[in-house]
Amino acid sequence: MKSFKKSLKAAVRTPLTIRAKMRERAVSRAPRFNLTACAIFREEAPFLAEWIRFHQSVGFEHFYLYNNFSTDNFKAVLQPFIREGLVTLVDWPRPVGQLSAYADCIRRCWHEALWIGLFDIDEFLFAPDGRDVRSVLEAYRDLPGVCVWQAFYGSSGHIERPRSPVVEAYTMRAGPDITTVKTIVNPRLVYKPGVHLSKFLLGEGMDTHRRIIAPGMLPELDILRINHYWSRSLSDLDQKVRRGDASTSESRDKNRHLDFESRLNVERDETILEAMRRLR
Repeated sequence: MKSFKKSLKAAVRTPLTIRAKMRERAVSRAPRFNLTACAIFREEAPFLAEWIRFHQSVGFEHFYLYNNFSTDNFKAVLQPFIREGLVTLVDWPRPVGQLSAYADCIRRCWHEALWIGLFDIDEFLFAPDGRDVRSVLEAYRDLPGVCVWQAFYGSSGHIERPRSPVVEAYTMRAGPDITTVKTIVNPRLVYKPGVHLSKFLLGEGMDTHRRIIAPGMLPELDILRINHYWSRSLSDLDQKVRRGDASTSESRDKNRHLDFESRLNVERDETILEAMRRLR
């Protein structure tokens, strides 16, 4: 029965697979962008500029940003980037809107970019050796998606938000037992985008060591990695709890979040600062 269902699904997807291959050939010849990012955000105005400029410095060429009920001054922050042609801003007033935003971005922009990274404003993606991320991805063009492991960072003892940049202020992180992945996808091959893992018409997403992601797998942070500044300061964590989550309708539990944050300050890791020095 399982083999029959699998064959049936393959038959149903055959026209989509043929179309995806045709699109891939067409876009690969002359893409507008090699590497872009898609993110949904809410009340992130203080962090948007740093996040955009950092990712521009490591090779991202365009950003599709989906506003999800923000009431802060995000428009003023993003306007210079929009005028620069670096940001496409989409208003997305949908509860639990993360997956639908990803699907909309892929539907609209599959023809523009070789790769679209699906990750968040508190996540910074880079190559630890200082290479341009686009050059790293050249070795994975045969894959439909590249899964990038995360290191989770805590408050580093900051109760209130410090004046320094995020990547300089928060240097304490969890051990390798607390991790997950986010995926850089080939948008022509995705049929079901996910928060962490997506489903593809051809093949499966793999990490940079070409492993299929499985529960309990230890992260590999040497080729590409994401620093996930999960809490930032404790005051930022409180705001995070109150604003809710774009991927679920469940309310956030403050005590559970504080307990989790207490596990994110185990070891000092300034790899991102060294990578930035190498980039410069």
